[in-house]
Amino acid sequence: KGDGKFAKRKERAKEALKLASRFFQQHLLRNEEALNYVTKKRGLGRQIISEFSIGYAPDTSASLVSALEQRGFNRQELQDAGLTNRFGGDLFRGRMVVALSDASGEIVGFTGRIIRDDPKAPKYLNTPQTLLFDKSRHVFGLFQAKEAIRKQDSVVIVEGNLDVVSSHQAGVKNVVATAGTAMTSQHLKALS
Repeated sequence: KGDGKFAKRKERAKEALKLASRFFQQHLLRNEEALNYVTKKRGLGRQIISEFSIGYAPDTSASLVSALEQRGFNRQELQDAGLTNRFGGDLFRGRMVVALSDASGEIVGFTGRIIRDDPKAPKYLNTPQTLLFDKSRHVFGLFQAKEAIRKQDSVVIVEGNLDVVSSHQAGVKNVVATAGTAMTSQHLKALS
């Protein structure tokens, strides 16, 4: 019985993340400043934006939370998905967001880069540890890079998620990043 409950919680978290990704992608198209940041300042094209599910989290306190609650999600489910801050509002605000996918392409979280530099706010914000996301195991870009890694029989590991996105944009696709600063045995296992 407990296992079924846990599986259901994971499934709901996956659904919330999928909807959040669509929400962020729609908001990217609606926000000129964010779109300029992504396409002009970062130089990302439509293909890469789609491949990495890049979007924009509006600079509001709870527009994502409200949208997902309207779709039947409760606060606990949104917390399970890693989408809320400690006050129950939107975790990501005023940020370009990039989906974090597992090796099969399922979204397990997000990384958000602030688009207007603010010395009081962290430049990057990542989904915290959740039912689906564990940074000691997560290899960013593995889903998008695995074919190129197999073909070239090599992998390039870079520091940040946006370095991976930029490399793919430049046509170098056997590139991944590890979440956090330390390389773990789980990262290596996933790569091998």
